[in-house]
Amino acid sequence: MHAKKVMRGIVTLAIMVALAVPGLAQEAGKGQKATIAPQEALKVTMEGKIVFMKSYGGYIVISEMPHEEYKIINENAKVLSALAKEGNTLKIEGILPRGAYLLSIEKIDGKKYQGDK
Repeated sequence: MHAKKVMRGIVTLAIMVALAVPGLAQEAGKGQKATIAPQEALKVTMEGKIVFMKSYGGYIVISEMPHEEYKIINENAKVLSALAKEGNTLKIEGILPRGAYLLSIEKIDGKKYQGDK
């Protein structure tokens, strides 16, 4: 009698797993988007310094409050190099994908910013 209950439980569990796996596979595929939809990005304004970090592969913004580091994905080396050398705190406006530290800069100190093409 006990063996039948155990076997019934195993079969029930196997059916539940079989029904759940296709849904999980579809959920996993959703995270593999090549582009960022507008609702998945945040417009941000922060104060920070632009710094060149070889370990990051280019320029980053180090925000002051809270202290965070954002990789600039639309780099314009000529502009960013000059700002990094000055070392001033800047007001930076841009777009951040939700859950990522990749910053696309739109304005620096109120002036439009254009990354290299």
